[in-house]
Amino acid sequence: MLASAPLTQILASFVADTEAVPKATIEPAKNVILDTIGVALAAVERPIGKVIAGHVADAGQPGPATVFGSGIKTSPEMAALANATLANALDFDDGSHLATHLLPAVLAVGERHRLSGAAVLEAFILAHEASARLTQAIDVQRRAKRGPTHRGWWHVGLVGPMAAAMAACRLMHLDAGQTATAIGIASCSSGGFRRNMGTMAKALHSGNAARAGIEAANLASRGFTADPEILEAPLGFLQAVVNPEDQDLAAITERLGRPYVLEGLLRIKRYPACNPAHPLIDAALRLTHEHAIRTQEIEAIDADLHTFSLLRAKPWDVDSAGFSGAFVIAATLMHGRFTLAELTHDVVHDPRIKALMEKIRHVPAGDPETIKVRLRGKEAVTIDVRPVSRLSAREDIRAKFRETAAAVLTPPAIARLEEMILGFDRLPDVAGLMNATTRTTSIST
Repeated sequence: MLASAPLTQILASFVADTEAVPKATIEPAKNVILDTIGVALAAVERPIGKVIAGHVADAGQPGPATVFGSGIKTSPEMAALANATLANALDFDDGSHLATHLLPAVLAVGERHRLSGAAVLEAFILAHEASARLTQAIDVQRRAKRGPTHRGWWHVGLVGPMAAAMAACRLMHLDAGQTATAIGIASCSSGGFRRNMGTMAKALHSGNAARAGIEAANLASRGFTADPEILEAPLGFLQAVVNPEDQDLAAITERLGRPYVLEGLLRIKRYPACNPAHPLIDAALRLTHEHAIRTQEIEAIDADLHTFSLLRAKPWDVDSAGFSGAFVIAATLMHGRFTLAELTHDVVHDPRIKALMEKIRHVPAGDPETIKVRLRGKEAVTIDVRPVSRLSAREDIRAKFRETAAAVLTPPAIARLEEMILGFDRLPDVAGLMNATTRTTSIST
């Protein structure tokens, strides 16, 4: 596939000109939205949530858009910045991270223009599909240890601003030409590095993306210019960040909307940790529940700690803990679970967990990948590390939402918000839903 294919225009036309989304995408999208709002609410009272809310409040930009949990009213750009940062704060979303910036962007624009849930949902689905395919186009070779994200870029920072711009353009009724220009404007904000994983700055990639996307759409609507072929043109996005042999342009030219990514099996995160941590947590749970391993018997553990993504060997706070292979194994073995309750200052600094982490050694995975536990006075136990376990059933996703939203809302408020999200396409105005995310506002439609 030649890089000269009109990729920017293909994506822009898809978002601007598609008349209706497939019915098969509606329920999965609502489940993703439910989960994303829940994990954002779970971050509101944590340090990152308080910092970002304080930053937005101090910026002093009054407006119609709501910050999750706090009830702060500000400009759409600043609300999107805060809400997207909250959505990515715990790394507890669906794992693709697309919704962490797309949803806050469409909610902020929707609230500003008093748009219906159906319109907002449609924009979310179209931009989700376009950005999922753009991500595939640049990141197909990651597992082969090639491509931009293997070199240190993060796809949320690269693709996110353009994704949010496409979503905002749809809601603002910009045509394909204006949307292509907005993609070019948003590319000015593309960037971000994996090294920030395990810090608050990791979540800011989503915050910046949502803010920049709305800004790009607004500028494009006013006649601001940018290269409308920014993806494929010489000296543009693809040439700068992806070697030709590492591109998969068919993701855009052939697979876009055929079918939509959201028509596949949902894979919502079960644990609040970086993706590669999940198989390690599952394995540690099996050691605890199936093999009755007791932490005081452990002499040593050999495991692949997946240090490419789980790069914080010795976490110093709750933001770094979910990016430490040794921590997630030790905390799971110690508590027999890995939940939000394990992401607290006391658990991260528990001397028993720190002592157990010292016994965990990084050993590159064989085939199959295993974890070996050497026990005092007993035979060693070796178990296989299985593919990641995710949530896909609606009831499991709803149960997770109730748990995460409880950080801010009372049970009656949670039930009402859940009902509104699952009826998202029937909402006359998304402003009512945004009001329902705050603890201080009465619930109303």
